[in-house]
Amino acid sequence: MTDENKNLETDNQEQEQETKTYTQEELDALLQAETDRRVTAALQKQAKKNEAKLKEAEKLAKMSATEQYEYQLQQREAAIEEKERELALAENKAEASKILAEKGLDISLVDFVVAEDAETMNNNIKLLDASFKKSVKAEVERRLAGSTPKKGLPREQTITKADFLKMSYSELMELKQNNPELYKSFTE
Repeated sequence: MTDENKNLETDNQEQEQETKTYTQEELDALLQAETDRRVTAALQKQAKKNEAKLKEAEKLAKMSATEQYEYQLQQREAAIEEKERELALAENKAEASKILAEKGLDISLVDFVVAEDAETMNNNIKLLDASFKKSVKAEVERRLAGSTPKKGLPREQTITKADFLKMSYSELMELKQNNPELYKSFTE
């Protein structure tokens, strides 16, 4: 009886989920609530930005003219250094892509090896190349370790006495070597 109750409860829940409809007013209210939530989040984000700008302005107002100049100069130098770093990373990424392609490695691996300096990047590429080749070699050896297929296996199911009598000497010797039971059955 508990199984029946569970089935009925499941059916009722499915029906409730399927038959849920909204009036235009409810739909408008849901859309308005979601819009309000998103607008509020955007306003809070903007308020934080404005607050940071205000603090920056207050900080600058407390400084003398030379301090303001030095501060702005430091800000510009920091921005320039950040742009140079981004440019160096982009150049290194392009160079790493070229090296990976030359080594036969997938270019999508470039994010794993790119670094700010060339020496670190080259070491990363060498490490990736070595471990990739090691993994490939191990997988190839694992697959080759299986049993080797036997070439020229006789067609056991299709060999008849007439086929046996028509076989050449080399085919008979091969059959005798590969399937001695079948060979014996035809020679006895």
